[in-house]
Amino acid sequence: MTGYSQTEWTEVRLPQAKTLKQDGAKSLEWKVVEGKETRLHYLSPVGKTVLEVHRNYRDALLKAGLQLSLSCEQNCEDVYRQWLKQAAPFERQFKWDNGHFNGFSHYDAPDRRESQFLVGHFSASSRGPKTHVLILNSIGFGGTTKVPAMTSTFIQIIEEKAQPNGQVTVNADAIHQSLQNAGHISLYGFLFDTGKTELKAESHSQLAELTAMLKSQSSLNVMIVGHTDNVGNIEANLNLSQARAQAIVQALIQAGIDKRRLLAKGVANFAPVASNANEEGRALNRRVEIVVQ
Repeated sequence: MTGYSQTEWTEVRLPQAKTLKQDGAKSLEWKVVEGKETRLHYLSPVGKTVLEVHRNYRDALLKAGLQLSLSCEQNCEDVYRQWLKQAAPFERQFKWDNGHFNGFSHYDAPDRRESQFLVGHFSASSRGPKTHVLILNSIGFGGTTKVPAMTSTFIQIIEEKAQPNGQVTVNADAIHQSLQNAGHISLYGFLFDTGKTELKAESHSQLAELTAMLKSQSSLNVMIVGHTDNVGNIEANLNLSQARAQAIVQALIQAGIDKRRLLAKGVANFAPVASNANEEGRALNRRVEIVVQ
């Protein structure tokens, strides 16, 4: 192993299929996946060919249940070129320093004619989430009098998972300032599981800031307004948003805020701040709003 990196959450574009354009050139279809990414780089023992390494990976992964979406063993230069545009950040990830190639990056100049691709996924199961795998084997590493030629293998693994939320909270001063200036503020640090009304533990920091603001402004009475996206029927969303707003009120009461200063109200998806046509908009609409009474 000559390179390793891991990112807890990111977005990755993976090639999925090789198609032919009208002019006969090869093209790729792309799939965007989100989750935990692991990158690995290996050099195989001297004498192992690209094809041998590639097929050993392929056979082992297929035996383990990999579902192939792209496999290229011959004439992969154009596939490599298209993929490399997406993989440009990798050029600075895997550097091998053994005294001969100080600062040399594997992806600077591999022999594209010998590059071989494999892309596929393992379905989600009780053992883990849906996992995508990309493997690129190529020749061209070494080959000097000091370093014999070796097959180079890059492996990219993406374990699908939702984007972590609740990492940005609004502090007490900012809440107070917004209530003074606008009379309301939307907060996204209160988190609930889908369809549930219990506050998740990740909500603690946002709850603490709102509590601190209310304690510092003892004459301020507020409404806690729950909002949902448009998934589900109106009646269910009204009940859900009301119960979530009430859960926050109850948490504030337990934190020492007089219940007479608080009012819970759920308005379902009657007041969106973005389009519900995509997940980005729906995420913005799922919010808790603090409104001055």
